[in-house]
Amino acid sequence: MKELIEISFSPVNAFFTIMSIIMVIYWLLVIIAGIDPDLFSVDFDAADVDADFDSDVTGSENAAEGSSFMKTLEYFNFDELPLMFIITIIFFSMWLVGVNVTYYLGIESTLLGFLLLIPNFILSLFVVKLFSKPLGYLYKMVNHKGEPEIDFLGRRCTVISAVAQDKTGQVELTVNGDPMKIYARSNTDERLTAGQQAVIVGETEDRKYYLVEKFDY
Repeated sequence: MKELIEISFSPVNAFFTIMSIIMVIYWLLVIIAGIDPDLFSVDFDAADVDADFDSDVTGSENAAEGSSFMKTLEYFNFDELPLMFIITIIFFSMWLVGVNVTYYLGIESTLLGFLLLIPNFILSLFVVKLFSKPLGYLYKMVNHKGEPEIDFLGRRCTVISAVAQDKTGQVELTVNGDPMKIYARSNTDERLTAGQQAVIVGETEDRKYYLVEKFDY
C-alpha cells in the first residue's frame, strides 16, 4: 500500500491521482447527496463547437481543420456521454495506466514518465471509445435523474444552432416546465437556422440525433 501511494503521488502520476480522487468525491456527492451532475458540469456540445467553427472560420484550410477536429471527437464517441463522464473515464484510465507502467517498468526518470503521458492519453481515448457506447446507451435509456426516457416525437422546438440534412445542430424544447436541448438534423433538404420553430418528426437508428422539420404556423 505504501508503495502504491508513493507511485501514485510521484511527479508524473500525482495530477491524475488527485483528479481521480476528486472524481470519486464528485460522483459520491451525485449519488448520495442527490446533487444534479449538470450543476458542476456541462455536456459535451458538439453542435455548439460546430457552430463556433461555422461563425468564426473564413478560410477553407481552417474549415477543414475544424471539420477534422469534430470528426476526431465523434470517432472517440465524445458525443455519446456528458463531458463529466468522459473526463472521469480519461482520468481513471490515465491514472491506472500510469501507475502500472511506473511500477512494472521501474521508471524512475521523471522526463521519461512525462513523455509516456502522450501514448497514455491516446490509449485513454480508446478506452473512452470502448466504454462510451454501452454507457451512452444506458444513459439514453434512463437519464441521470432515474426518470423514464422522454418521447420527443411530435413536440415543437426552437433551433439553437443551424441544422441541415448533413449538419448536426441543436434544438431546444420545454418538457414539464424544464428546458431541454437535444441534437438534431433536418429531415428535408431545407436548412433551419437559429431561432426558427421546428417540430421533431423522427430519430435516427443509432439514436445520436433527432430529425426535425420547419414548423408552419
